[in-house]
Amino acid sequence: MSEQVEQPLLEVKGITRSFSLGTEETEILHGIDLKIYAGEMVAIIGQSGSGKSTLMNILGCLDKPTKGEYVIAGENVAKLANDDLARLRREYFGFIFQRYHLLGHLNAVANAEIPAIYAGIKSNKREERAKLLLERLGLGDRSTHKPGELSGGQQQRVSIARALMNGGQVILADEPTGALDTKSGQEVMQILEELHMQGHTVIIVTHDPNIAAHAGRIVEIRDGNIIRDEINEKVGNVRVPFKDEQVVIFRKTLWHEIRAYYDRFQEAFKMAYLAMISHKMRTMLTMLGIIIGIMAVVSVVALGQGASQKVVNDISAIGTNTISIYPGKSFGDLRSGSIQTLTISDMEAISHQIYTDGITPDRQNQAVGLYRDFSANVKVHGVSEQYFRVKGLEIDKGRFLDENEIKSIAQVIVIDPNTKAKFFENEDPIGKFIIVGKVPCKVVGVLKPSNSPFEDQESLHVYMPYTSMMFRVVHENYLGSLTVRVKDKISNAVAQESIEKLLLLRHGTKDFFTNSSDTILKQSPKLPLHLLI
Repeated sequence: MSEQVEQPLLEVKGITRSFSLGTEETEILHGIDLKIYAGEMVAIIGQSGSGKSTLMNILGCLDKPTKGEYVIAGENVAKLANDDLARLRREYFGFIFQRYHLLGHLNAVANAEIPAIYAGIKSNKREERAKLLLERLGLGDRSTHKPGELSGGQQQRVSIARALMNGGQVILADEPTGALDTKSGQEVMQILEELHMQGHTVIIVTHDPNIAAHAGRIVEIRDGNIIRDEINEKVGNVRVPFKDEQVVIFRKTLWHEIRAYYDRFQEAFKMAYLAMISHKMRTMLTMLGIIIGIMAVVSVVALGQGASQKVVNDISAIGTNTISIYPGKSFGDLRSGSIQTLTISDMEAISHQIYTDGITPDRQNQAVGLYRDFSANVKVHGVSEQYFRVKGLEIDKGRFLDENEIKSIAQVIVIDPNTKAKFFENEDPIGKFIIVGKVPCKVVGVLKPSNSPFEDQESLHVYMPYTSMMFRVVHENYLGSLTVRVKDKISNAVAQESIEKLLLLRHGTKDFFTNSSDTILKQSPKLPLHLLI
């Protein structure tokens, strides 16, 4: 009789992960093969940029490989629907992050409960489960405290309780001690070891050999390749069967789905209410701002229907559902010019999000425009084909840029009325060539005049594919800024927070800031009178 081969719990087979940069592909992982068995405690170690976090994202179903297979308990992940993947992340995996990601207005119990809300577990059962987990993690007497009242180590314990809320058979810990002092870090590692001895499969991503030394198996990754996969002789690769009798098991029925949606709505309303009462001053100021805004609008209407309509038209022209992303800490940051981390791959990642209706970069540069014997300074914008819709611009003659011209790095431009008046006062510009810097560009469209007071009405503007700007004009592979158009009925604030979390996860640091255009609408009563009339 042949010996039965043990099936891995998680297995990746020849996976690669590539990210697009213009016309080039950058491969981060190169044909990774890895098997992780149930009950193991594995450390994936490597320096920054080695690909370990990318591998963890794939293992946790937060990302998909470009090539290769990922199999969980014999099931090919590529064959799972999006709902099944979401359920897998929610009920099978538990995530522990370096920065905790706790909601500041909720106490420890409520923070730990959040995954169970989305799983549709009844409120009394999830509260009981949360308290039990916090008790096991030594926070029984701190369960009603908010994150601001807890130490870093205690906050990390709350995040561990959250990871275990729906079972967390597989625990994925990304630099779990990175933001902690030595003592708190040791306490967290002790908890992870205890979870391992309870049967949880624990995968730790770290660059610290001292943290990796706690694991029974160490996998080292360098430059996208596994260079070492060995048993830690000092600890031993102990495997313990998973058993957590406190996990609430339920059958998925139509009634369960309805109740789950109701519970999510109820909890979202409750959290919103708690957020308002826990920030009374901010809530009061927001209400005051709304009151002032209404009074200001009424005052403008009293001045005349024409002035009121002009305000509405001016603000609508720039759109109130866009979010801009810039490098640096804030406006005026002197370091922003040296930050080059806002890339095409960031734009592609945001474009696939559920709240995104359109996205465009705006890579700006000053250049000299030349047509026959006319020359003038022009402001060159490297944009995508979606720029004009995102910005609410209209075409007067010709056409906008198209997707094929973006991909082919075409030498074409759309010009504004100022540029037309300067170079083509008495002739049709369509089909003519303007030399922008050193690049001859064919004019394919002319924009209609913009009456918005928020637009630069004095300069000459030309718009070319951002790929042409990057690779033909400035010869740089990073973007200057991004503008995201948010879908209707989706809150700008929710989209803005999601964008910031996504970029923080991708960059690993807060080297960017966002600005939502709906703030202009809120601040419109404070605009100078000459802009309102």
